[in-house]
Amino acid sequence: MLISLTIRHIALIDELELHFAPGMTTLTGETGAGKSILIDAIGLIQGDRANIQLIRAGCDEAEVIGVFSFAQTGPVAEFLREQAIEDDELIIRRSLNREGRGKIWINGRPSPAALLKTLSRLLIDVHGQHHNQKLLEKRYQRDLLDSFAGLASETQTLGHTARELRKLQTQQAHILLAQKNREDRRALLAFQLEEIDQIAPETDEFNLRHQQLTRLSRQDEWRSVLATQLEQLFDGERNVHDQLGQAQHALSRLLALDDSLAPLIEALESAQIHITDTAENLRDRLDTTDDDPAQLDRVQKRLDQLHQLARKHRTPPEQLDDYITALRHEAALLDSDEALSANLDERITALTQTYDALALNISAARHKAAKTLGDSVTGAIRQLGMPHGQIEIAISPIHPNAPEPTESRSEHGTDDISFMISANLGQPPQPLDQIASGGELARVSLAFKTLTAAFDPVETFIFDEVDTGIGGAIAEIVGRHLRALGQTRQVFCVTHLPQVAAQGQHQIQVQKHHKAAGTITTIVPLDKQARIEEIARMMGGVEISAQTRALATEMLKTPH
Repeated sequence: MLISLTIRHIALIDELELHFAPGMTTLTGETGAGKSILIDAIGLIQGDRANIQLIRAGCDEAEVIGVFSFAQTGPVAEFLREQAIEDDELIIRRSLNREGRGKIWINGRPSPAALLKTLSRLLIDVHGQHHNQKLLEKRYQRDLLDSFAGLASETQTLGHTARELRKLQTQQAHILLAQKNREDRRALLAFQLEEIDQIAPETDEFNLRHQQLTRLSRQDEWRSVLATQLEQLFDGERNVHDQLGQAQHALSRLLALDDSLAPLIEALESAQIHITDTAENLRDRLDTTDDDPAQLDRVQKRLDQLHQLARKHRTPPEQLDDYITALRHEAALLDSDEALSANLDERITALTQTYDALALNISAARHKAAKTLGDSVTGAIRQLGMPHGQIEIAISPIHPNAPEPTESRSEHGTDDISFMISANLGQPPQPLDQIASGGELARVSLAFKTLTAAFDPVETFIFDEVDTGIGGAIAEIVGRHLRALGQTRQVFCVTHLPQVAAQGQHQIQVQKHHKAAGTITTIVPLDKQARIEEIARMMGGVEISAQTRALATEMLKTPH
C-alpha cells in the first residue's frame, strides 16, 4: 500500500508531502488544475521514462519519493529478498535533472529503471482510459482469466515446459536434417582427415617453421653477432671477463683499508661468473648449429606444403590447428549423433506427456472459471447501465486442424480465449473488439478489473478518469464498485463526477494558485465540510446554492 508520496519541483508542484490511508480515495479539482501531475509523479516511481519537461520551470532538479507497506510473506517481500533489499518498508526515490541524468534508489540502493519497472508491477496498477483498449488484446484476456482462475503457478510451469520442449525439438530437427547428408559428410571428413594425417602438421608448426625460416635466411648474420659477442665477453685480448677479474683483484688489495668494499668485490665476482656462463652458452650455440645449406630449402618446402594444405581447405595457414581440431570434432559428433537422437526422442516423449497433462488441467480450470467470470461480469455490466448486456468467454483449441500436435503446444497452453459481448437483447455474442463502443468497453473493463482484483497481488489501484462518458445513476454505481474494491485494496480515483467522488472514504482536492512568483498546484486532503463544498462545486453552477450544498451533504450521508 502507498503510505506517503513526496513531490518536489514536478510541473506546477513546488513541494508537497501526502499521506494516504486504506480504502477508496477520490482525487478531484477543476479541469487544468493539475490532477494528471500526480499520476505523472507516481509514474516516475513506477519506472516510467523520465521526461525533463516535468521539471518545474526555474528548477534544475526534481524528485519523487514513495513509501510503501507490504506483506512480509507476499510477492513484494519475495522480490526484495531476491534482490537483497530486505526491510520492513519500501522507499522508492527517483530524481531527475535537466541534463537527463536521473537516478533511482530502492531502499537507499542505486537501482536500474528495469528493476524498478518489475517491482512496480507488484505495487501499483494504473487503470486509465487508454487501458480499456488492453481488454481487446487476446493476451490480456487470457491473463485476466488465468488470474481469476488462480493459475499463476500452473501457467508458469507450463511455459517453462513448452520452452524446454521447443528447444529439444529444435535440436532433434537439426540432427534429422544432418542425418540426410550424414554418410556423404562422414566420407568427406574421412578423406580430408586422411590427407591431413599424411602431411601430419604438428601443433603450431606453421608459425614455428616460419620463425625458423627467418632465422636460417639470416644465418650468417646470426653467427657473426654471436661470435663477436663471445670474443668481447671472453675470448678476446681485453675481454670483459678478464677486466672484471682485474678490478676484483685491485679492490681486494684495499680491503685492509676499507672493508666496505667487500660487497663490491662480491658483485664483481658474481658478474664474472655470469659472464663465464653466458660465454659457454654462446659457444655451445655456435658449436651445435648445423650449417647444412640444404636445411633452408627443406624448411621452405615444408612451409609450401603447409600453405598448399591451408589453401585447399580455404583457411589461413596460421589457423590450421583450429581448423583441423574442428574437423575432428565434427567427425566425432557425427558418430555420436545417432545415440543423441535416440536420447532426445525419449526426452521429447516424456516432456510432451508432461506438457499435455499440464495443459489439460489448465484448460479444465479455464473452462470452469470462464463460466463463473462471464456470469459475474454480465451481472456487473447490467448494474452499470447495460441491462441486456451479456458477456461470454469462449474457449476453443488452438490450431484444431494442425497436421502436427506440436504446433498447438504454445507457452500459454492449447486454448484460444476470446471475450464475447452482446450489448442488446436478441443479439448473439460477438468478439469484444468488433462491436463494443467506447462507453461499453469502459464499463466492461471496470467490471473485469473489480472482479479480478481479489486475485491480483497488487494492493494499490489507480483509476484515472475511467468514468468518462457516463453520469447520473450509472456514475453512482461505478462509484459503488470502486468503493467495494476499496474494501480489500487501496483505491485512488481521479474523477469529475460528484456521484463517484461522494463514494470515497477519503477525498483530496487539486488546487491551482496564481502568485507573483508563478503558478503552483497544491493537493489538499478535505475534511467533511470541505468535501461538501467540493462536491457541491462539482454539481455545477457559477454560484453554489444552499440547495446544492444540501444535496452534496445528502450524497455524503447516503449509506454506500
